[in-house]
Formats: sequence, structure tokens, C-alpha cells
Amino acid sequence: MVQVQVGEWMNLTCRGTGVPPPIVRWKMNGNELLDPVCDWVSEEGVGHLSCRMRLIDAGNYSCHLAHPLGMVNVQPVTVAVVQGNPCPKGEFLAGDEDIKSCMKCFCSGVSDLCHKAHIFRWNYTMALNDWKMRYVMWDGNGTVEMVKTITNSHSPNRSLYYSLPYRFIEYQVKSYGGFLHIPIELDDPQEVPDIILMGYNRTIIHRNSNHEVISNGIAKIKLHESHFVYLNGSSIVRTEFLIVLAYIDHFLIRMSLKPSGRYEPSEQLIVMDSASDYQRGLGKATHVEECRCPAGFRGTSCERCDFGYNRAFIGPPMGLCMPWEWHRARYVPKSTTPRTYHYV
Repeated sequence: MVQVQVGEWMNLTCRGTGVPPPIVRWKMNGNELLDPVCDWVSEEGVGHLSCRMRLIDAGNYSCHLAHPLGMVNVQPVTVAVVQGNPCPKGEFLAGDEDIKSCMKCFCSGVSDLCHKAHIFRWNYTMALNDWKMRYVMWDGNGTVEMVKTITNSHSPNRSLYYSLPYRFIEYQVKSYGGFLHIPIELDDPQEVPDIILMGYNRTIIHRNSNHEVISNGIAKIKLHESHFVYLNGSSIVRTEFLIVLAYIDHFLIRMSLKPSGRYEPSEQLIVMDSASDYQRGLGKATHVEECRCPAGFRGTSCERCDFGYNRAFIGPPMGLCMPWEWHRARYVPKSTTPRTYHYV
């Protein structure tokens, strides 16, 4: 039995003898240890394991001596990570020092072991007239059409939107609980969404009645499920909101007409919060989880497939990350019919 404080290193050593010397491998709770927070080495029959411990790292650690003549399984060591977690199993304690509450682990639906991530806020910043910006028309029903050139002859039943580039889309679960700052026309009478997020066959929107205007027509919108709704106006729960953030296909911000009645890209900035391991003076991310992911998954919320794995849309709403051998066995025919080609 070993007790380790959260944030401290756990060091285990396993020794074996033989000719040739055995290779030492490690497991946690009977599963092969693939956690990126751990370092391990095996030299001349001696294996060392070092892990910077988190709440979710408590469990039974065992070493296994692999030798050409057989395998030796060593009695596990039970490691307890010392720091009380007041939340029930499958939840973590989120929030700042003043207001804390238990939140259910999201973990992309593949794990229920998580805790609050020790990461810090930072932000993406970009001018709306940046050369990387793209423009689309949205018909109000989820159909997006790319616009190569901005003109003033667009269909009146379609709205023109900025389509944010790479850094603002795809994997954005670390933005949860942060803020988005965008320019808003305060007296715009149009009843169309200001923000549209599309991902995993879901479309959610934000309307101008649900944000805080700070100054100079800049709106501050919290990236939280309470500030977004579905297209039909129904509310959205945290899990569904995080599914969209896990992989955003389209991130659209409405373009407003200029006083001249023309569409012109704005020179103002858009700022979107995210989070990383490095402190930049913006404080900690207080609502971002860190999960213990099963083999094949990576990311703070297990939202990405590990190398050698591809996503298969089976099981949870976001699917499962399956090894390429699974895909090959399922989708590649075992035999092929010879084909005759006619070249011209």
C-alpha cells in the first residue's frame, strides 16, 4: 500500500533476473499502462515507473516480466492518491476558489474517471477581415454555402456569415466555460442567430438577446450551454454542448450591414478563450476536465483518437476509436474480383 499526494511523483521499481534479462512492463488495474503522464524504462531486467499523480490515478499498479520462455506476473501494489474528492464517482469538483460545484465527467462518453484540469486560460485573437477568414451563406435550416466574393446581391432569405478558420474550429473542449468577444450591431432588427456552431451532426445557435455588451459594440458571450439553444429554440444540456465543442465543423459569426447598406468585412477583433499548460496571466481554467482515457483515446476529454486508431460511429454519440485492424476487418473485403481495365 502506497500513499501519494496529488501532484507528487510515484516511483516504483521492479527487478527480475534471467538470461537474457526480462523486459519489464507495467499495468494499472489489469490494463496496459499507456498514460502520457507516466515515464517508464526497462534496462537489464530492472524497470522503473514514475508518474505525477492525479486523483484519477489511484489504483493497483503491477509489473510483468516478459521473457522468451514465459511471463511472470508480480503482485500488484495498491496506490492511494491522497486528497479528498467531495464529489460522487463520475463527477469532479469544478469552479474557482469562491464558488465550487460537482460536475459530471463528460469524457466523450468513454470514461467516468476525471478531475479538474490544472491548465490556464489563453485566447485566440484574429481580425474579422484577416485573409484567412472565409464567408458563407446560411439558409436558416443548417445548410451552409461558401461565398467566394462578397457582393450585395445575395438572396434576401439567406444571411451572410464569417466562417472562422482552423484555430477556432475542430477540437475546442478546452474553451468550455471561457468567453468569446465579438462585435455586435446593437440596433440590428434581424431575427437571425449571431453565432452558429455545427459539429457531430448538431447545430446550436446564440441570439443577441443572450449576451453581455461590454463596450464599443463588443459582446461578451460565455461558452456555456445556458447561452446556446437548438435551431428550434429548445435548451441544450452540457453533454450536448461539449459534443459540439469536441469537434466543430463550422463556426459562423453573423456579418452586419454597414450604414451604407453594404456588406464589408469588419476590422474589429474576435477573441476566443482556450486553455493550455502554460500560464499567460489570464488565470486558471476552472471548468475544464481531465479524464483517464481508455486505450485509443487522447485529449483532456478523450475527444481525439490516438495514433493508429480511427473513429467508428458506434456506441456513444461521438463513436469509438477503434484500431485500424478493426476497420480493415470490417470494411476491406477479404478477396477482390479481378478487374479488366480498358485504357484510352
